Amino acid sequence: MRNEEPLEEGEVIAGDFKTLLKRLTDPRAKTMYSILELLLQHTKGEPVPAGEIKDKLGISKQAATNAARRLEEGGLITRTSDGYMINLGFLISLLIQIIGDLLRRLEA
Repeated sequence: MRNEEPLEEGEVIAGDFKTLLKRLTDPRAKTMYSILELLLQHTKGEPVPAGEIKDKLGISKQAATNAARRLEEGGLITRTSDGYMINLGFLISLLIQIIGDLLRRLEA
């Protein structure tokens, strides 16, 4: 994964979706999935403060921070001064890449 600045909304990392998917299948991914689900419920894209994530998921601050950091490193979420939000552009691009990969496998 990248060790640079967090991804901006809509920024794409070409060909890196397999690495991201591998990270999401990590045994610790349950918390990451829960955070993604919570952020996706905010359809207007407003940031969700870390404290709200911690409280709604009933997890420790450290667990929330660690999972959010992994999601941020993967480009799925971005951190703002007001909290975390889904990187919808990256998520859509990732889904398109996955669908393309599945279609290529079906054609083979």
